[in-house]
Amino acid sequence: MDKIEYFLNSKDKALNKLYNARLENKLDDGIKEIIKLINSHRDYFTSSSCSGRIVIIELPELGDKKGAKFLGKWHREVKYLEVKTAVQLANSGMIWLLAQSPIIHVITKSYLLADKLIKIAISSGFKNSGIKSATGNIVIEICSTERLDSPIGLNGLLFSSQEHLKLLVDISNKIIKRSRKKLEILEKNLKKND
Repeated sequence: MDKIEYFLNSKDKALNKLYNARLENKLDDGIKEIIKLINSHRDYFTSSSCSGRIVIIELPELGDKKGAKFLGKWHREVKYLEVKTAVQLANSGMIWLLAQSPIIHVITKSYLLADKLIKIAISSGFKNSGIKSATGNIVIEICSTERLDSPIGLNGLLFSSQEHLKLLVDISNKIIKRSRKKLEILEKNLKKND
């Protein structure tokens, strides 16, 4: 299979997966239009995406992603009580509050096309964007610098004071608001550069 055929085959599989995710309502509302724009371009397609999220997660051990248990996950701003309620579900392991900016993985055929998209992403505020992999298809990661990863408890016990947790929730919400603005800019720049 040649490189173009491999790219087209990969795109077809990814778009089928995306179609199923839409049917199951698993696609973030805040990123749908950008995903549609990228996937409508003949030289690009998305393999995964997230519009940004706030998460309460319990890890049995530092770095143990497989054993991780999501206690709360929101692709929007949250209220302090939502976070507090999610924390109460914890029982064993480290409790973390995470706020993550948007991330989009895009596949393209060439370095020239990858460079063009990376420049659009960076000019839109996604400063951590770059090539993630160059084996087979070229994988670009569009992401920003804003994030918060804070341990807040252990084995079901919250160590953060109410004031500290409220501060972390406030910072997390600011990350989500800022992410939304950057997504709007990215969408506008993608339309302009199509």
